[in-house]
Parts: sequence; structure tokens; C-alpha cells
Amino acid sequence: MATTEITAAPQELDAGMMVRRALFLVLLAGLTAYFLGLDFKGLSTPKGMEQAVISREIAKGNGFITTVQKPLEWKQLEKRAKDLLGPGTTLDLKATPDTYHSPLNPLVNSLVLGMAKETWKLGDKQSVYTPDVLIAGTAMVLLLASIGITYLLVSRIFDARIGGVTALLLLLCELLWKFSQTGLPQMLMLFLFSFGTYFLYKAVENEAQGRSSLLWLALTGGFFGLLALAHWLTLWVFFGLLVFIALYFTRRVLMLGMILAIVGLIAGIWGWMNYQRTGNPLGSGLYAFYSGLGGASGEEALFRDLEQTVGGLNFQGFLRKAVANALGQVSELYGYLGGVVAAPLFFLSLLHPFRRKEIADFRWAILIMWFFGVVGMTLYGIKSLHETQTHENNLHILFVPVMTGYGLAFLSVLWNRLNLPLQIPAVRNGHFILAILISALPFVLNMIPRVVDLNKIDKQFRVQYPVYIPRLIKDYADLLPENEIIVSDIPWAVSWYGQRSSFWLPKDQGQLNTLMTLGKDKGTPISAILLSPQLLWTHLSEASQPRSEFFAWRQYVMFYPAMGLAKNDQESTALQGMLSSDLPMKNYYDVGGPFGRLYLFMTENKLTPQPKAEN
Repeated sequence: MATTEITAAPQELDAGMMVRRALFLVLLAGLTAYFLGLDFKGLSTPKGMEQAVISREIAKGNGFITTVQKPLEWKQLEKRAKDLLGPGTTLDLKATPDTYHSPLNPLVNSLVLGMAKETWKLGDKQSVYTPDVLIAGTAMVLLLASIGITYLLVSRIFDARIGGVTALLLLLCELLWKFSQTGLPQMLMLFLFSFGTYFLYKAVENEAQGRSSLLWLALTGGFFGLLALAHWLTLWVFFGLLVFIALYFTRRVLMLGMILAIVGLIAGIWGWMNYQRTGNPLGSGLYAFYSGLGGASGEEALFRDLEQTVGGLNFQGFLRKAVANALGQVSELYGYLGGVVAAPLFFLSLLHPFRRKEIADFRWAILIMWFFGVVGMTLYGIKSLHETQTHENNLHILFVPVMTGYGLAFLSVLWNRLNLPLQIPAVRNGHFILAILISALPFVLNMIPRVVDLNKIDKQFRVQYPVYIPRLIKDYADLLPENEIIVSDIPWAVSWYGQRSSFWLPKDQGQLNTLMTLGKDKGTPISAILLSPQLLWTHLSEASQPRSEFFAWRQYVMFYPAMGLAKNDQESTALQGMLSSDLPMKNYYDVGGPFGRLYLFMTENKLTPQPKAEN
């Protein structure tokens, strides 16, 4: 027999409600100020910076191109150009169409950047790049809008109390705020998914009541089409939606055809553009699939290989890798769901016989979409939370809001069954209070010492130390003429902060020599190499292993610490000559600054010594 749930009831706008809403707004403003001000140190992820580069190029009027050049992606574009225009065709090394990233997030950010072109130049005393703040601020606006949509959805499914507590838990979810600082599309995805699930629930509601669902499913399809343009991996969530529609709705053939047509029309435009540029609708995203297979290299190593060819799926070790990816997601599910204690309770709510049919049915839609999302993340890979909290393939984050709503509803049912004096307001809402405390306490306790420490740090040191120091990267980039290209292990940062073209460090020196020859022939020479602590701080024992992705560059890894052994300029010059004799880039140049020696910058042509830049 179905148990009784909390049903929606009208509430008067009394003084208590007004106080609660005022406190919510104060908390919202405070957290926004903290994550966009005190805690913000610039964009924190490579793919976030890559998308930011595309956004700036769009804002310049150059279209969807990138100055972050990946050897494999460049080679794919060159091969397609030769197939279409003839074998003598050569491709630009400075800027090419991007065929990896989905277009919607760069397009949205380009609108914001385009309205603030005067901020694109990094100031002499500036530590945080202003466009970083603009991009993060846009993501935070989308996050707050998503919380508002979630409040409306959960309040419609259950009641305003559960909707309000869900909104508060999302506001106190640190992982959501961290994603808003990355430049990744997750907050845009959350915004679109929140709208899509709201309209999907309306469709389920109408179906349960015997009314037409076509309009609501059409709106659902529109937002899922936009979702695919925000991140192509969300197509796996869409596959789950198709399965639910096929199993649940009575006019399934008509509805499947309609939603496939809508999503296909929206997402297919980008697939066609990729096909024109590369010969396949996935573009260079095809290689991301290869990297998920057991026998292929990781994505980083794959994209740095200039000679890798398309084709030849290798399933060796695939099952082992897939099982490891799936088990990793299950074991760290609580973390992937943002540490919101009520969200995992969604899976227990599947055992509860909800009285209202639409509530009971809608949870299966969420489960099926989540399951297909897990399949997609298993195939394409998602890094452990121990490596990074904000991985670009995290789709679990999309399901946190609605799963939290169901988890709180299930918790309310259990709480109401206890023999407690529910006439006391604190006891009646005790389960909500506990859920908020358990979810928010780790974040609050960690934030307090961070605030104290950050207040003691000079503003110029509020950077993504040690890898991304905008001022230093810009100083190195300014040493070269605009037509010259820098090779780097962090090309996204060189291109974004240095505002110039940068090639990702290729697989080995032979491939670098090939690119250098091409660059000279085209008048865009590759004349410098900039290496960051990401490579330079690799243990020598690891870099010297033939299987290491940086094995071909181990001489640079050894050169970096050896330079610190020189006692004077004369000894330093002799040491440089000895260590760099076999290197493609031989001339060492140090900009300096308060951070000490973090980067290794070497050039093909000797630079005239200049005064060290002030940071």
C-alpha cells in the first residue's frame, strides 16, 4: 500500500518566510563574492582555457577557430584539406577551426567577452586576468538560475519546503561553485538540463493524467539539443531519454520521431560542419573515443602524436578499463554528486511506492538517463576525484538537483514514520536540518581557514600556482614577434594569457623538427619552447622510463634543475652550452619575478637580454 507523502500546500508570505528568503539571498551574495573574489585565482582547467580562447576569437569576429594547436587535430585538418583541395595544400599553423569542443559554451562566453574588449589586455600589476572573471561570473549566473529552476521543479513534484531545502543544499554545494571557476560548460549544461527535466516532468504529468504531452516533449527535445551543443557527451543522456520515451508514452512512435528530429536538427548542424572540416561528424572528438578504448593511448598522449592515423579500433584491454571506470564511479559516487547527502538517497527512493503516479514514473526517467550517462563516462573516461574534482566529463553533476529532491522526499517519509513530537517545528524539520549540516559542514569548516589564509596573501600571488601564472606567461610570450609560435606543454595557457598561437608539445623531437620546418616555410616559425612545472617537476626516474609520455623530453627535465647549480653567469653559460647541445631549442631565457624559476623558456634564435619584468 502506498504511503502518504507530503503534498503541496499554499503558504502565507509571513514574516518567517520573508526572513528565510532574505537570509538565502544574503548567503547567495556572500558565496558569490567569495568564489568570484577572494577564492578566485583564474580559470583552473586546460579545456576551460581552450574554450575561452575560442570565445575570444569569436568575439574578434574570426569565427569558431582556435590558436591552441594540437598536433593530431592539426594533422587531421591538413589531411582533409589535401583530400579536398589537392596534395599540395598546406594548412595554417597559427589558427585552425576547432573540431573538438562543442560550440555553445564558447558562443555564450563570446557574447560576454565581446562587450568588454577593453579588458582583454593583462595589466602590468594584474594577477587575475579580467576575462577569467567574466567567464566565471557568467557560469555563476547560470548556476544561480539553475537553482531557481530546480526550486520550481522540485516544488512542483513535491512541495515548497522540499524545493527550498533542495535549493539551499545546491547553494552550499562546493563542487558546483568549483565548476563555475573552471571555464568548462558544466554550469551551462546544468541550466539546460534543469529546463529539459522540468518540461519532461510536465510531459510525464500530462501522460499520467491522460492529456497530450507533445508540446512538453518538443520543448524537452529543444533543450536536450542545446545540451548536446554544450557537451557532445550528453548525447548519452539523450539516449537514455529515448529509451524512457519508448517504454513510457503511448504515442511513442510519433514522440520518438519528433524528439529525434528536433535534437537531430539542432545538434546535426555542428556534426555537418565537423564533417566538412574533417571527414567525420565527431571531428577530432573521434580520438577521445579511441583514448577510452583499452588498447589506445590516453587522450593527452594521443593528441600530441602528429603521426597518429584515424582508424583501427583497438579493444585490447577494453573490458578491464571499462570495469575499472565503472567501479570507480560507483565507489566515488557521493563525491561526484557534490557531497550532497540527500542525492544518493535517490536510489533508495526507487523502493518507495509513491502515491502520485507522475512522481513514481518520473524517477525512472532520471534513473535511465543517469545510467546511460554512466555508460558514456565509462567509455570516454572520467578521472578520479583524487586526481581532479572538476573533470570535463562529469555528467553526474547534472543529476544532483533532481536526485536531491527525491532523496529529501524519501527522507521525509522515513522521518514522519518515527515516533517523534512533530508538533515542534525543530523536530518536524529535523531531517532537513541534519541533511543541511552533514552536507555543508565539511565545506564551511574548510572555508574558514582558507578565508584567513587568503586574507594574508598578497593579491599578486592569487594565481593557479605553480602551473598557471598569467603575468609570467604573458612576459615570455611578449619576447617574440607576433608571427612566431611557441611550443608548450600548456599551450592553452600560452594562447589564452599570452594571446598568441601555441602548439602542444609533440610526441618527440622528430615531430617538433617537422613542425618547425613547416612553420618556416609558411612564415610562422616555431621559435621557442615554454615548459611548465607540469612537465619540469616530473620525477627524473619517471621521465627516464621509455613508456613515459615525456621520455623524449627528458633532457629538458634534467636541464631545468641543473641550471640552479651554476654559481655565476659564466658557469651558467658553460652549463647551458653543454646541456643544450642536442636540443632543438638551445637558448635559455629567464624572465624572473617573485615566483622564482617556475618555467623553462628556450628559443631557437638567441634573444637580446632585457631587464627582468616586474610582476
